[in-house]
Amino acid sequence: MGRFQMLLAYDGSAFYGYAKQPNLPSVEGALESALLKLGISSPILCAGRTDRGVHALCQVISFSTPLSLQTLQRHLPPKLPAPILCKGIQEVPLDFHPRFDATWRLYRYICTNIPPSPFLSRFIAHCAYGPLKLIQEALNLFVGTHDFKFFCKRETRHTQRTIHSTKVYQRVLYNHPCIVIAIRAPSFLRAQVRLMVSAALAHSLGKLSLEDLKAQIATRARHHHLLAPPQGLYLARVAYPPFAIT
Repeated sequence: MGRFQMLLAYDGSAFYGYAKQPNLPSVEGALESALLKLGISSPILCAGRTDRGVHALCQVISFSTPLSLQTLQRHLPPKLPAPILCKGIQEVPLDFHPRFDATWRLYRYICTNIPPSPFLSRFIAHCAYGPLKLIQEALNLFVGTHDFKFFCKRETRHTQRTIHSTKVYQRVLYNHPCIVIAIRAPSFLRAQVRLMVSAALAHSLGKLSLEDLKAQIATRARHHHLLAPPQGLYLARVAYPPFAIT
């Protein structure tokens, strides 16, 4: 029995999130169906569960099977539905865990302040925003170790997280002027990135003061609770020790 890691990209708009749900399309459910076509009924572990509408450029899963690497590389990718792309498969140590072995994750949020083409509206969020300098000013406050209980969708016992870096920059994507917000950390709470992005955009528009944002990060008061739209968010990279795909 071997342990294998698969690197995936997927269109999150085709699914009700990563996690399997009764009678609803999910990434996990689609992966289970594809593996079953090859006689594989192994549990599937993932680097992180994306919410409904959130995309992945670099989701990592693992599973066990007696099939060879060559057999998997040849026969598994064609079994995946169109919204999921296999970017690579390789054998890993038997104790590999895509979530707990990850050293950091990178999310990117892409948005434009003009209505996007209907052909791009599932992949670029339409959000108002102000000067990039003010967006970065707000993002800088998140760097470091903080209690993010006011920046998560669901209350959990452990809400302390460490943000390694944040950056906002401009890009032109398919003739659309956009901004990209990149946030890197070892792990994130549910909806944390979307709440952080929304707060930074609100600050750039003069709707959330720097002092109020500081107070929310310090858990003294909650001043902002709106989520940025899911379609702009991408799980862009997951980093591992040398034996794993990155």
